[in-house]
Amino acid sequence: MVQAARVSPFNPDHADLVHDIVYDFYGKRIATCSSDQKVKVWQVNGENDGWSLDDSWKAHDCSIVSVSWAHPEFGNLIASCSFDRTVKIWEEQEHEALGSGRRWKLRATLSESRGSVHSVEFAPNHLGLKLATCSADGWVRIYEAEDIMNLSSWSLTGEFEAVAGCKETDRLCLSWCPSRFQPQQIVVGCGEKNIARIYRLTANNQWTAFEYLGPHHDTITDVSWAPNMGRSYQLIATASKDTHVRIFKLSWEIDPIQSERGNASSTAKGAWKIELLGSFNDHRAVVWRVDWNLLGTVLSSCGDDGKVRVWKAGFGSGEWVGTETVGAL
Repeated sequence: MVQAARVSPFNPDHADLVHDIVYDFYGKRIATCSSDQKVKVWQVNGENDGWSLDDSWKAHDCSIVSVSWAHPEFGNLIASCSFDRTVKIWEEQEHEALGSGRRWKLRATLSESRGSVHSVEFAPNHLGLKLATCSADGWVRIYEAEDIMNLSSWSLTGEFEAVAGCKETDRLCLSWCPSRFQPQQIVVGCGEKNIARIYRLTANNQWTAFEYLGPHHDTITDVSWAPNMGRSYQLIATASKDTHVRIFKLSWEIDPIQSERGNASSTAKGAWKIELLGSFNDHRAVVWRVDWNLLGTVLSSCGDDGKVRVWKAGFGSGEWVGTETVGAL
């Protein structure tokens, strides 16, 4: 039975449409971004379980559509991306006063994109200080800080075309594989192609397309690769304009030649066996976002029905079911 959860309202107080809301690693702060060209950072208020504004600043010259927090081992860093075709890296200046508009300093601007940048995400910390972006030119780009003590210098270490002939109206999205026991991998939602595809960094240092996730019957709006806490398999969730939330199970199958040689590790050559665990139409409207909890055991989704829905695997059966519904409207 799906239960309705009680929540407290949160007003991000932007002057236009809010595109992204992201928690930091500890869940104590959130960053929001909007078409009003501002990024805002909020701190949880322990006295009333509400949120207080840390700082707000104009970050881009067009709508800001995605923000991402870096792992705290690299300091307090936020990346933002925008329709102005740039990605910007911001570092917190803790000596500046709260609410001064100067607390977050621009450290770098990445401007290689030839179209609106739709998504930005920092890589898992075991890969170093890296981030991936995808944009309306159909390309995914990988950047790495040359020196974590000098955040003004970033190198474009890899790029690949995910969607040939991509239009400015296409929506692309991405998510890193968080497992340290797998090769570097990214799942990319390929916009109006209605597919999600996994790309891996091969031994010759090239990002190469491998498995598809599907089928989908309309544009994929979001993808999320679940944290892996001791499972022998991986999970990826997708959101789509076809009104469905989908959960895929990925099991690594070793190349038979590698297996005969006694190399059965997850870094050996092989491929993912893809299994669709569930396809849920509970929103009955466009689904815009999916995201996992820190353990990869709970999935949340939100859509145009004004609801946030929570999904969990049933005990014993392993079947994914909706457990909670939060009314946002």
